[in-house]
Amino acid sequence: MLRSFEERERAEELLYVIGEERRFLNRRAGAQALADFAIRKLGCDGQTSRAYADVLIDAMVHGATNEALLERVRTDLAANLADFSLEELRAVMLGGSDPALKSRPAFTPRSPVRTFSRL
Repeated sequence: MLRSFEERERAEELLYVIGEERRFLNRRAGAQALADFAIRKLGCDGQTSRAYADVLIDAMVHGATNEALLERVRTDLAANLADFSLEELRAVMLGGSDPALKSRPAFTPRSPVRTFSRL
């Protein structure tokens, strides 16, 4: 019986570790998407994007909240005359892509043709 308890305890610890790792990777992907978006809007190259993403991820690892990262990117963009709201940047961070790209439906050869009625 003790062995069964220890196995369950190890399984719970493993699930916790997996969950924490998944949350970290999701936040990291959001920071990367945010950096890619900002650098693309500023017209810089891929190497600059990676460096900027590393700065954001480093800040995240050292305790910066999502809101602090968003405010930092908004400030950086505003300093270069690119004005975006926190909501737009949050959508990029959580969704992982440019909101302007998401507004257009993407159709593939296998996707059914959809018609949308407007109210």
